[in-house]
Amino acid sequence: MPMWTWAGETGRRLRAAGQEELAEAVTSLPVLAEAGETVRVEAVARSALRRARRLTAEAGQSGVPGVLGPATLHYLAHWPLAVRTGALAEGSRALDQAAAAAAEEPEPLAHGPLPVSALHTLVACHANVDARGTTDLRRELLSNRRLAGWERTPAWPALTLARVNLLVDEDAPDRAEAELRRYEHTATGPALFGAEGVLTLVRALRYQDKHTDALEALDRMEAELSLGEPADPRRTALRRTIRFERARLLSWLARIGACDPREAITVLPTVEEAEAFPRLRPAWTEAVENLVSLGSVRNDWRLGVRVTTWSRYFERVGAPRRGAELALAATRLATGRGAHWVASCSAQRAERLIGELTRTDEIFGDLAEARALVGGMPPVQPLARADRILEFLREQPVEEINPEQQAEQVNAALAAMPHDTPLLSALGQVGRTLMLSDAATAPQWRHVREQPGDQRAALSLLETLLHDNDTAGVRTLVRTLAAGALTGEPYSAEVGAGASARPAG
Repeated sequence: MPMWTWAGETGRRLRAAGQEELAEAVTSLPVLAEAGETVRVEAVARSALRRARRLTAEAGQSGVPGVLGPATLHYLAHWPLAVRTGALAEGSRALDQAAAAAAEEPEPLAHGPLPVSALHTLVACHANVDARGTTDLRRELLSNRRLAGWERTPAWPALTLARVNLLVDEDAPDRAEAELRRYEHTATGPALFGAEGVLTLVRALRYQDKHTDALEALDRMEAELSLGEPADPRRTALRRTIRFERARLLSWLARIGACDPREAITVLPTVEEAEAFPRLRPAWTEAVENLVSLGSVRNDWRLGVRVTTWSRYFERVGAPRRGAELALAATRLATGRGAHWVASCSAQRAERLIGELTRTDEIFGDLAEARALVGGMPPVQPLARADRILEFLREQPVEEINPEQQAEQVNAALAAMPHDTPLLSALGQVGRTLMLSDAATAPQWRHVREQPGDQRAALSLLETLLHDNDTAGVRTLVRTLAAGALTGEPYSAEVGAGASARPAG
């Protein structure tokens, strides 16, 4: 039986034994994990584990023999890490914990069939780090030798789908589709894989450019959801995933002229939904970039901030391939709206993240194309003299303020006046607005290291570092300022004139 069936049956047995709280935990944890409710998953799992361990320690296990044994305890402990590698798409940030959990996992049948697998979580974590570059490692983790015994557990469908997804990442989506079709024509195949099987099939079809076939699979899945149990707690999460995938597929068909762009716009989820579900952000970005190319979605600085923020999220959680892909999207979008500094910073981020990957031929080609777009942009034309640019920007009407244009002008002025403290402060402020504070710190660091006595510049740099939660940078700044103080260099006479310069906006 699949994990979802195991959870439902175990929940019913617990309710029959009067353990309502534990029954609710068993049935709700996978639903909460699918929805990305990290805090609730952690709280529910912790509370349920405490109660289950107490009950198993009592004589007779409160009359629930076999239900509160090691398999159930393993299941309850599984979800806090699973939600991180699943809905939150964490990579190397969760890798050590995932590897330790897999190493400590009992044999799949030692205490009754295990309903979930830490090995599957580890495989997902490696896929998050670099889906195309970790195929050999995942192939070994999913080998017949490693999976011996799992075929008789509720965790087996998830492990099988991990193998199918591996085929897609190995550039064999046709084989992945064939494998799923083989199960599709068996008596138990569709029930075994459920919605996850359909979504995996959609992925395999998309990688073969069979977008129409993928849409038909989504239509069937949505129709089955409509016919299913109205109270199904998974319904909302599955419908959400369908919308994101449908928007991605339709936007591409619109881009190649095979459908009306309005169809893709109609189903496009809100940016707030994409913000709430990191796993779905790449699909949203891909859909929006396709629609931007058609002029159907406005390409403004706010879109740039969102995509940059998401790229930096994947960088922070140790998912460099997804981070690089979104950085490349940010580069292409920025060149389209003439934002030279944003495009250049995004390309640099993509290049840095690509340096952490293997199997990079295709993505290096994407980087070369993005670099060519940046190189073809016209140079920035200063709108005022370097010593007057901040005054000029402050005088702009509020409705005309564009932080990307401000950044262009401030950077152009800094090229002529690289140690001007108000300009450096202005760059820090506009960098924070554009979520490029890490790029804005580079000229600030150069100045502070050369002139550690300039307290105004140091305060501006500190503000930028704090905005980025860069604790290592803050410690380095403190050491730099302390070393400057020991040399006896006086602080700048500008102290007291204001801690930060206000660029327009």
